[in-house]
Amino acid sequence: MGKQNFTELLLHTAVCAIASDGVVDEREKAALHHIEKESPYFSSDDLSTKLDELIQQCMLNFALFRDNLFKSLDSVELNIVEELTLLEISFRIISADDIEEDSEKIFIKNLRDHLKVETHIITERFGVIDYLENKESEFKNFDKISEIQIKKIKKD
Repeated sequence: MGKQNFTELLLHTAVCAIASDGVVDEREKAALHHIEKESPYFSSDDLSTKLDELIQQCMLNFALFRDNLFKSLDSVELNIVEELTLLEISFRIISADDIEEDSEKIFIKNLRDHLKVETHIITERFGVIDYLENKESEFKNFDKISEIQIKKIKKD
């Protein structure tokens, strides 16, 4: 994928990560500005104005902004490095305020669903991330049998 197009996807992903908890925390914006300084994808761009515009747009309708991002991700071919970069930026941003809200974790899980990189590669790169690893048991109905039902089964 071309650098300019990937930079746009990266920026939109970062904005979604910032806005996913419904609060634009200055520490999350600062984390993105820090990433901007060290990333080759952003090195020639000044994000301040564009970032503020995108955050405002995202906060007006987060679901639409997020869904458009996911549609874009589904329509492009990214390499493993690009996909891991999207995840890394998102992880760094949601952890910048020292609070990982459930809505932020849900955003990351949904983002992961739109990437093709294999789970073991994500684990090798970032370690085990519980909320990405948790899978419901295929026997979930049996996992939630109440104490009353167990007693009834034992009686019969």
